[in-house]
Amino acid sequence: MKHPLLALAIAAALVSPALAQETRLTVYSGDFDAVSRGGGYGGGAGHARVQTRLGWNLEAGDNTVRYARLPQALDASSVRLEPDGEARVTGQRYDFALADQDALLQRAIGQQVVVTQAVGNGVERHAGTLLSAGNGLTLRLDSGQVRVLSNYASFELPELPEGLAAEPGLAWTLRAARAGRQVFDLDYATGGLAWRAEYRATVQGQGKACRMDFDGAAMVANNSGMDFRDTALTLVAGEPNRVADASYAAPMAAKAERMMMADAAPAPQASGEYHAYRLPGTGDLATGSVQRLPLVDPVTGAACERRYETHSPMGEWQPPHPMIDANYNGQSGEQPVQAQLRFDNTKAAGLGVPLPAGRVRVFDGDDFLGEAAMGHTPAQAEVSLTLGTAFDLTVERERTDFALDRAGRTMTETVQLTLRNAKDEAATVHVREVLPRWTDWDITTSSVPAKKLDAQAAGFEVKVPAGGETQLRYTVRYRWAPDVRLP
Repeated sequence: MKHPLLALAIAAALVSPALAQETRLTVYSGDFDAVSRGGGYGGGAGHARVQTRLGWNLEAGDNTVRYARLPQALDASSVRLEPDGEARVTGQRYDFALADQDALLQRAIGQQVVVTQAVGNGVERHAGTLLSAGNGLTLRLDSGQVRVLSNYASFELPELPEGLAAEPGLAWTLRAARAGRQVFDLDYATGGLAWRAEYRATVQGQGKACRMDFDGAAMVANNSGMDFRDTALTLVAGEPNRVADASYAAPMAAKAERMMMADAAPAPQASGEYHAYRLPGTGDLATGSVQRLPLVDPVTGAACERRYETHSPMGEWQPPHPMIDANYNGQSGEQPVQAQLRFDNTKAAGLGVPLPAGRVRVFDGDDFLGEAAMGHTPAQAEVSLTLGTAFDLTVERERTDFALDRAGRTMTETVQLTLRNAKDEAATVHVREVLPRWTDWDITTSSVPAKKLDAQAAGFEVKVPAGGETQLRYTVRYRWAPDVRLP
């Protein structure tokens, strides 16, 4: 026997749950690691939107309907049921009190129960009214006797107690002017779903002669507590701002289900401030699973650049006043050289499509060169990936001179970098030097041509012979106006 879940002072007809049709699932990027490792269950991590069409056969007047095929990470405050017709929604309720053992016993007090007790090699059954449930069960038997069962094997109830459900569900009261089938659109948000992009770049050649094969896939994680079947899936690259809510974690259950499938990568479409990727057809997305789906069509022979780069140890910042302390920026010693892969996300280079944020794994043939995180990258943008530290290239840094001229409102500083190459081929190292003492600066002398990269940095391209070394020595002059106060 089923029970209505809305206690309403109306004569309501309870209508059986309808089967969902035309389900659409939109999953937003972000929180992928938390969701795929189990942190999204309960709505805290991950974000998705579910849209489905429901239909019920209603009686004229007030009806109570229930729909229970819901994710356990549902955001109940987001639920909207919109009629596609003349019916009206007059009430809505989310029931999440589930029928666990303690809840069943507490709700069953005063009702008839049958308790099974193990006795020796057999069992005894006791039927009566449940008086209390705590440390054991207290029954009033049909004979009028009261029996306390401190140990029992199981208990049976004739029906599910009022207010409990086997699974979470939504209940509505619907008012229909006439009897017949009415259609509604259900729309809600849920946690426990997320996705991110995974890219693979296979490169060949060095420097600007580099060419790469590039492809991308979407990894979609479902830890919402619900299987999505025959669902149209849209992936959105972007993270709408959301108000944080409390969540709890639950382990992911392994399942073998029919996978969501797509024969080809979807074409990106602008969706407000984001990019949406609508996968063709429909498929299944099982809870407790991570599925791989095509995202970016494979590209062969795209232009790229493999380069080595080293940065001065000073971070990017803008000083509030000229930094005239002689010991400032005096770091000496070795600094790492990073291996980088750069390419332009343009049609001319072989790409030219929006690239959602994700991880890029880079190979040279079968050799793994490294991996890097790539942010959301629009078309026409440059991509720069740091793959790791170059083992055979080193840089030793030394500040060789500093001079301050207060009267002339200038100071100069000379820095020397010794670049060594243990490879059996020459290498070019791109040196980025942050000039941190003041914002008005110029390079007065340099052993290698200097280029102003931005307001606080100069760049140098240093060629280092195979098995040899090259010294980069430059002098920078800082100047300031009369109204600038010194510390």
